Amino acid sequence: MSSEPSLEIATACARKAWTRAELRALPSSAQVADAGMLVPGKAGRAVWLAALLGDTGPAAFVNLESSDPGFRVSLPIQELPRGALVVYELGGEALPAHKGGPFRFLVPGHEDECVHVKSLARVELAATRGRDTRPADDEAHRALHAKKKPI
Repeated sequence: MSSEPSLEIATACARKAWTRAELRALPSSAQVADAGMLVPGKAGRAVWLAALLGDTGPAAFVNLESSDPGFRVSLPIQELPRGALVVYELGGEALPAHKGGPFRFLVPGHEDECVHVKSLARVELAATRGRDTRPADDEAHRALHAKKKPI
């Protein structure tokens, strides 16, 4: 039994757990050598989420779960016009926890930094909105970001 962390991807048609080695083995067309080129201030080797999905079925939402049980994000698929990334490595090593690892979800160009899910454990494509624990208004966002440590 492997102790390597994995990221679960669930669609209407399939469910798969991806390890860092499997992500690294994806073709170059799926890879992004430096996520910072698309999401300023971030870094690491990533794959396009689309490369992990296969047939998306009737999905309208991307529901994201962090390994932190208190943090969930649900995004309408149309909020990912440029796609999304899953960062899995930094400097040739597993993405460390202090950088949001072992997997981190990033959305290039999205206005809400809270969609950049750290410690990503599961991605589900669904027809309905899932649980979303992000702050509900600008004041709550400011309060959250004022107390957080930079990662």
